Amino acid sequence: NPQGPSRAARLIKGSVGAFLLTGGLAVTALLFIPYRRAIETRSWPAVPCTITRSDLQPLRIADSAAPEWRVLLAYQYSVSGTTLTGTRWRRVSFLNPDDASVSRKSAHREVAEDLTRKYPVGLVTTCHVNPLDPAEAVLEHQSKAPIYTLWWPMIFAAGGAGILWSACRKPKTPP
Repeated sequence: NPQGPSRAARLIKGSVGAFLLTGGLAVTALLFIPYRRAIETRSWPAVPCTITRSDLQPLRIADSAAPEWRVLLAYQYSVSGTTLTGTRWRRVSFLNPDDASVSRKSAHREVAEDLTRKYPVGLVTTCHVNPLDPAEAVLEHQSKAPIYTLWWPMIFAAGGAGILWSACRKPKTPP
């Protein structure tokens, strides 16, 4: 077509580009959140703590389903003379409010048992305490691995931006 793509074709192309750009940026932002949270805990002060609970609890959603293994850890630590109790292994949140005391979930019993063996009751270890909210503490830092996957959604965002740009620019007219 000497006059370039039709208005409808440009609208469809622009919609696809906007979808890819928006989706790529949204996934990039979602992957950046756990990375930022992992970095934050690395600046929290280390405080001695004592493991007070280290239990394994099976949870069956249905009779025919394999159990999900829940690790229930608890530890006590002191901040400014106040004794506090923590339950988080790493800085992760579960959506179910019933899981507030759950430190880790796993479909594999061996993985859950490894964590209870690593943190037996009575063990004196180190936890990292949020200086802005001392009631928040973790035994271990979260992985920084999400930062290494950011390039994948960024490719979609860049492709979407290119498609959107090509749909919005005026077609070249021949001389």
